[in-house]
Amino acid sequence: MDLTVLGLSADEGALYLLLVDRPAATAQELAQEWAPGDGGSVASVLAALEAKGLVTTLTGRPMRHAAVVPDVALDNLARAREDEIARVRAQAVELSDRWRRVGRATVPEELIEIVVGREATLQRSEQIQRSATQEVLIIDTPPYAAEDLGNPLESQLLAAGSVGYRCLYDRSALEIPGKLRAIRALVGEGEVARVVPGLPLKMVMGDGQVAMLPLETAPESITAAAVIHPSSLLVSLRLLFEAMWRQAVPVQAGRHGSAQLPGALALSPLENQVIQLVVAGLTNQAIGRQLGVAERTVQRRIHAVMRSLGVDNRVHLGMRLAQLGWGGDQPLA
Repeated sequence: MDLTVLGLSADEGALYLLLVDRPAATAQELAQEWAPGDGGSVASVLAALEAKGLVTTLTGRPMRHAAVVPDVALDNLARAREDEIARVRAQAVELSDRWRRVGRATVPEELIEIVVGREATLQRSEQIQRSATQEVLIIDTPPYAAEDLGNPLESQLLAAGSVGYRCLYDRSALEIPGKLRAIRALVGEGEVARVVPGLPLKMVMGDGQVAMLPLETAPESITAAAVIHPSSLLVSLRLLFEAMWRQAVPVQAGRHGSAQLPGALALSPLENQVIQLVVAGLTNQAIGRQLGVAERTVQRRIHAVMRSLGVDNRVHLGMRLAQLGWGGDQPLA
């Protein structure tokens, strides 16, 4: 176990772990089992551990030392580190304000940063997400290089409650097997998601202060990206996101049981999911792949709803659903 992340030296971590695994001992007994790697003394390392609340000295003679119970001692250290990180983040905001006041915003080469290399672009994307404190905006569109269709970092940050996510997905993404399931899983974790056709780019934006988008057209693996700092271009990207957001269909984590269209038309659970995907614009084949049913089953369900609504094609079905309140704000369950 590496305890250096909690601010301990390598020697302090090693001696603490030794004490965790044995009863209380004198400095001399410990010196027979272990020696500091930097040439110091066991006594000095014990003193440092005691100052940090990890070791206690028992009364009596000879003087013996014991480890403080780890779930208390290490938690206290972790909280102290979290407080330090919070202070640094607060100072980073102040430093950023000072950085902008110098006038760098007028230097063109400092408004757009070019990142090259798959690992470098991935790290920069993660940095943008981790540094956000309010909201991360994502525009997600195929093709994809990774087999994992989710976003593990997003799941981690949502679980921590440190930031919110709003994500726009291109409708064509829903035709990829497993993608809708991955989106629903993220929505279940707290993401707010919508689907819209014709998204022109991939993008990640943090707190409206920095955004990254690929330089290639429709890349599978992003190997070069532009990082946009506060500027009119960044504002334009935010406006693009919000304009597309207003046109998009919301996604929900999923529904159970039957649903009812306005006008008292009841839908079975499968019909509800099929019609939601019809509203999103998916083909019968794509709907069947997403729901794990035959394309013919999808056709039968759509035709059943068409008959109930008195229409004879998908265009009229879409118009009728819109009249009944299934427009752009109707959730995609």
